[in-house]
Amino acid sequence: MNSMTGFGRGIAADESLQIMVEIKSVNSRFLDLHINLPSTLNFFENELRRQIKAVLQRGKVEVNISLRNTRDREKVFTVNDSLALQIREFLVSNGFAQDIKKVPLRDMMTVSSDWLLLEDVPFEEANLQATATKALQDALAGVAAMRAAEGEHLRREIEGRIDILTDVLSEVDANKTAAVKKYETRLQQRIENTLAKTDLDINMDRFLQEVAIMSDKTDITEEIVRFGSHVVQLKDTLKENQPIGRKLDFLLQEMNREVNTMGSKGSDLEITDRVVILKCELEKIREQIQNIE
Repeated sequence: MNSMTGFGRGIAADESLQIMVEIKSVNSRFLDLHINLPSTLNFFENELRRQIKAVLQRGKVEVNISLRNTRDREKVFTVNDSLALQIREFLVSNGFAQDIKKVPLRDMMTVSSDWLLLEDVPFEEANLQATATKALQDALAGVAAMRAAEGEHLRREIEGRIDILTDVLSEVDANKTAAVKKYETRLQQRIENTLAKTDLDINMDRFLQEVAIMSDKTDITEEIVRFGSHVVQLKDTLKENQPIGRKLDFLLQEMNREVNTMGSKGSDLEITDRVVILKCELEKIREQIQNIE
């Protein structure tokens, strides 16, 4: 189980260059990946994305990649043929030269030197790819380790909340029968008091049967059973070695639905007080799972 919060840095170098990769991730509903890299590595961006997605499935992930020379690189002259031709045509058309193929170099340089550039010899793509991959994998290992450590902390926190849910649910279960009986007694007494003020002649057996039916509608046994089942699923899901954030979110929604039904059915103070506790604990768990991958 992993958190979505983490940071990792990787640095790799060869004889001529050093690449540093920094990865920062925070929580997000989906994988929101942004990569900032030098243009020299544009050819490798799709592969970088593939490697990142193989490790990080959810979260807002920002990747910053920097490159620097570790020693002076060889230089090479690069000619801008289009600009050089324009300069030769200008010199010929204005009478400074006779033959466009024999324009003196010094005359061309007098007009502009921008057509002749001294540039670094390009890095070998194979070296760039190997060095970037090494730095990226080290950064991914770092961010994954931090996310795993934070995930373990969240697991322990949630398991503690689950223990509270289990204890409170047991108290609700222990009180449910008495709560239904109390409701039945109160309902019967209220109806009898109302009937005592009238001259209606009723069938007592039928009357008691209807009271029992109405009282059964306050029974929360089914909700308790389903809630307990979700608690077990919640505990089991925390042990899974895969992204579980969405599954946990779904289970929390189902548990909230059950506890809300308990609250709407229950009329006993012992039950309603514990329903409030269940809701509070579920909300605390919900806040924590927002950062689980």
